[in-house]
Amino acid sequence: MTEEEKGLSRRKMIGYGWIAATAIVIGELIGGTLAFLWPKVRGGKAEKLLIAGKVDDFPVGKVVLFRKEKVFINRMDKGFLAFSAICTHLRCIVRWTEAKNVFECPCHGAKFNAVGEVLEGPPPRPMDIYPIEIVEDKIVVDTNRAIQRKKFNRSQLVSA
Repeated sequence: MTEEEKGLSRRKMIGYGWIAATAIVIGELIGGTLAFLWPKVRGGKAEKLLIAGKVDDFPVGKVVLFRKEKVFINRMDKGFLAFSAICTHLRCIVRWTEAKNVFECPCHGAKFNAVGEVLEGPPPRPMDIYPIEIVEDKIVVDTNRAIQRKKFNRSQLVSA
């Protein structure tokens, strides 16, 4: 019997197997690289409204954290402010320190006052705020629309 009549030899079969394995590995590397470099397309943002509670549930001078939504609500004498709990420097989660009356970022020691203005540290701007509406005596915060600002302005307060 000649080699042509014999069919596929063991040596050729192993060679084809190595070629196939190499092609699969190269394909996965190329696919993984493209998936990493290609921007992720996210669907349109659904409306995210936080119904924080009744106006009377928030005493004046009290800052309340909504951990899941990453939102602080501060009730002041003249109205309400809703802050993003995300630091404007490196996007760490800030915490409210009631004893010092400041928001503190644990990453780089940034401090913000009760209206979100930078007191010290590296953040480039004050804390972002969210639009608030008072609907049927309830506080409704639109967490889809973070508003960047340069400084605090009394017009940012929402009266009850």
